[in-house]
Amino acid sequence: MLNDRVIKTVLLYLFPPWHNYFSKHINKVDKMKRSIIIMNLFTAGGGDHALGKKIKDIARSTGAEGELITVNAKTRHINVQGKELFNPGKELNYDDPIVIVTPHSLLSPDVLSTVLADFFYQLDIITCNTVILIDEMDVSRDVGSSDRDYEVALLSWCVENIIIHSLGFSKKSLGYLPMPEREVINIKKSSKQDIIKLLDSYNLSLPKSCSLYFAYLSSDTVVACSQIFIINTLIEDRELQNNSVYVLVCREKENMARLLKSLKECFAGTPYEDLFSECHYSMMKDENKIQRHGFSRGTGKKKIHIFITHTIPATTFKNLTSISKSGMMSGDQSLSDYLSLKKRLPYYDKQTWKDPLIYGLNARAHELGGEELLNKFQSMVAGREGYTRSIVLKLLAPEDVPTTALKNSLQAFNLEMYARKADRKIREILLKYL
Repeated sequence: MLNDRVIKTVLLYLFPPWHNYFSKHINKVDKMKRSIIIMNLFTAGGGDHALGKKIKDIARSTGAEGELITVNAKTRHINVQGKELFNPGKELNYDDPIVIVTPHSLLSPDVLSTVLADFFYQLDIITCNTVILIDEMDVSRDVGSSDRDYEVALLSWCVENIIIHSLGFSKKSLGYLPMPEREVINIKKSSKQDIIKLLDSYNLSLPKSCSLYFAYLSSDTVVACSQIFIINTLIEDRELQNNSVYVLVCREKENMARLLKSLKECFAGTPYEDLFSECHYSMMKDENKIQRHGFSRGTGKKKIHIFITHTIPATTFKNLTSISKSGMMSGDQSLSDYLSLKKRLPYYDKQTWKDPLIYGLNARAHELGGEELLNKFQSMVAGREGYTRSIVLKLLAPEDVPTTALKNSLQAFNLEMYARKADRKIREILLKYL
């Protein structure tokens, strides 16, 4: 015997639930009374959750009532992990809500169609003629998972308005989701003192003359990424005689020992010994326990200290980003926060599925500044190619100190990327259909 749920799901496939499938003359719900339902898909890590919360904040700014529903994307059927109301004032209107799915590429078009059927069944949504798909920053997709494939999957349900966008910096992408302006102001105001207090708790200090460099490493190419970050920034800033501290957050704990060993080998002799006089190493695997791991001698004039840790609190992460001379980020969330706080692009630890993101930035860099700017930006990115799996990195030569012309074109490039904020565009889309 088939239970009621199975029967209803089958009927949903045979007879899509939207009223306009049967008649386009049925009275529609007053648009100003529509609710917004966000299906936030996630797999692992905090980036998917962060994206959902940012979309929720944009939806809330419209004044519409709605709900953020967190859904595990590892199953073919709906697996709700959490719910959060926003702008609560009355009972949610499930009659023709605007449904947002983000990041939608975690599910293939056919699986997304199945999950949406289950989603509507559980929420008892009878009418829905507006579905908005918002993906993470430019990602590689499998064959059969283009925007058109997602559109076709939803057209089979007779959805009247299907809006599909991706975040990112390709020509058709929306841009990035910035940190709220008030949060940016508060972090910039307090970050320095907060870091001083944190260092005091470890009986440490950061001299005023010392430059801080901060990296978040999450891919499996932590060695290559850390090397281009440290070596290239030392070359870029070699005219600065002040000492430097490099804080490296290695997301995968098992990579920390390998990272330390590789860095010690890298700076043990030629060709980089003229970039420093001493290079000290320390690591914190366990909370509140810092271990020193010796130092290397060089022939340069500045002392550097490389500190490796596994994790830091989110507030400390943002504070370090704010006061850093330069940074390396990975994924969407840290990249967006860096752009918000620094108004420029960071060095980037590229995951294999982020090739399209870098292709888009490479193309724009070449348009703005030719080969010189393209080469400069390529020296800021390291990671494994998605197709060949080979590691791509570009180490600067000691003489590669940026010219004034390059600095100017890089500044223009950074300001253009900083200005590509997606929150206003998404809000305009929502207001159009509310």
